[in-house]
Amino acid sequence: MKSDELAHEFNQCIKCGLCMATCPACKELLLEKYSPRGKVQLARYYARGELELSERYRDIFAKCLLCGACGATCPSGVDLKKIFLGMREEIAGKKGAHPLTLGAVQSLARNRNISGEDNEERWDWKESLKGVPEEVFHKKKAEVVYFVGCVSSFFPMVQSIPQNFVRILSETKSDFAVLGGEEWCCGFPLIGAGLTREVEELKAHNLEKIRALGAGKVVFSCPSCFRMWKEYYGTDVEMLHATQFIHEMVRNKTIRFRRTDMTVTYHDPCDLGRNTGVFDAPREILKAVPGLTLVELENNRMKSVCCGGGGNVEMVAPDLSGAVAQKKIEEIRRTGAKTVLTSCQQCVRTIKGRARRQKVDLQVMDINEFVYQMMERKK
Repeated sequence: MKSDELAHEFNQCIKCGLCMATCPACKELLLEKYSPRGKVQLARYYARGELELSERYRDIFAKCLLCGACGATCPSGVDLKKIFLGMREEIAGKKGAHPLTLGAVQSLARNRNISGEDNEERWDWKESLKGVPEEVFHKKKAEVVYFVGCVSSFFPMVQSIPQNFVRILSETKSDFAVLGGEEWCCGFPLIGAGLTREVEELKAHNLEKIRALGAGKVVFSCPSCFRMWKEYYGTDVEMLHATQFIHEMVRNKTIRFRRTDMTVTYHDPCDLGRNTGVFDAPREILKAVPGLTLVELENNRMKSVCCGGGGNVEMVAPDLSGAVAQKKIEEIRRTGAKTVLTSCQQCVRTIKGRARRQKVDLQVMDINEFVYQMMERKK
């Protein structure tokens, strides 16, 4: 990290502290060094040569969810993401990646996924998928590629997400392909670990596979994969989140919904909403469901509070991740809704996992599951 690259950001910070009121990690850890303002000052001292990096500072910068709430609040327009990711990269370069991220990092080098499993097992979620023709998984050409992502591919709690999205694509006669074992991690966990150079091989491989299929669109159910492609991949292929793709089908009447009397609330994932700007598509989908009542969370859209699953924090500080998830659940329960919908597999895992451990009566659903359940079927 060159000091001249970030000098403008350092100088923009007026030390007002408004970021502290919106930072979920700071609210739990209650120390200035963990606040966005505190981390900006540490980065400034380092850039001036007044601070020597150590494992202590690696831990401080690792306890950041990269949720972007601080940047949305900053009245001075400081690019806090640039500072925090820059410091993670600098620390990883001088001291190595955080030890608790090494399992995932090593798996990415060996297996091209974060799970430690053979990459061919990315297909496992389709084994229990019924009613979808097998040939859709072996296409040589397709208009749309569904990029599943590591978490939904390997973690059983959220494998229903690709299952339901593929069902939606199949029933709407979409011309789509899934890469299976040819899909490699998008590289976002490496960005979070400060290992930006290691992303290039993953990126080149994924782009090559998309080109080989002749696809004009890539669709993502994972907001972090979506964000990674938009910010780092530099491709002219159209990129859409699953909610945007579904919303278009709702608009053109390809998808119609049956009536329900459910009351739900909706949680904006950080990487889909605040960090990528997709707020309306999921809400427009829900508005199209006859009889559905949507009760907004107190903190929604740009003010949405992280679920606790971002920034690799689940790996390096699981207690912090759990505490933030607990606050999220408390906010959800204040709406009175018994069901929370979201558009992110990590949000589902974090909120549902915490609710189960705390024995909270809360239904947590990804919007793909909800859409598939509510779709009108042709008789």
